Amino acid sequence: MSKIKAIIVDDELSARENLLYLIENFCSEITVIATCCNVDEAVKSIERNKPDVVFLDIEMPQKNGFQLLKECTNINFKIVFITAYDQYAIKAFDVSALDYLLKPIDIDRLVETVAKIKHQQVITSFKDRIEAFTENKKKLSKISIPYKSDYVILNIEDILCIEADRMYSHIYTVDGKKYTASKKLNHYEELFFEISNLKRVHRSWIANLSKVESYSLSLKKIYLDTIEIPVSKTYKEEVDLFLGK
Repeated sequence: MSKIKAIIVDDELSARENLLYLIENFCSEITVIATCCNVDEAVKSIERNKPDVVFLDIEMPQKNGFQLLKECTNINFKIVFITAYDQYAIKAFDVSALDYLLKPIDIDRLVETVAKIKHQQVITSFKDRIEAFTENKKKLSKISIPYKSDYVILNIEDILCIEADRMYSHIYTVDGKKYTASKKLNHYEELFFEISNLKRVHRSWIANLSKVESYSLSLKKIYLDTIEIPVSKTYKEEVDLFLGK
């Protein structure tokens, strides 16, 4: 099996050398074919070397990592962003479905990311996901959901509810659509912890409480459009408080 060809782009020499060392010693599937210190150099190297993946630092002088994506004529390679962003911005990466490594780079995280790259079959468009990330850095408002062989970008406010299905979650939206994501419900509970209207109401459900049309106290159920959702004892007090019951 042929190795995955990689290019490292980072303005700091020590950062390039450190990542190169980690890849060479812990990621045998990857061969680094070039290292670049700025966007202009990286664009030329990408066009010349045709990498499978680019490890791309975001915070660089003159031109940042996102500028590289604007200057590449054809993005037919995978991208792993390298960043020192704070934890809130990291959540923006997660909801926008962008691969990233946080500085200083953790070996286990790098190995996990490389394994993910190895098994990705389709290179999808990054434009919508990067736009979502840019918005989410200010306030979480969009989420990227794997859909068929690509991703669909959803406005978080358009999510009605999320249903657990073992290792998956079904996301229902206000326009009557349903998307299945390969993430457990706990993932979305943590992701939306700071968003007051998306709340866990049952071990199997997260509901957008601002979209509730009716609430049966006797049946302990809430209704969103045509969806009937049980409210468990564990979460009833919070639901009652939000809905003014």
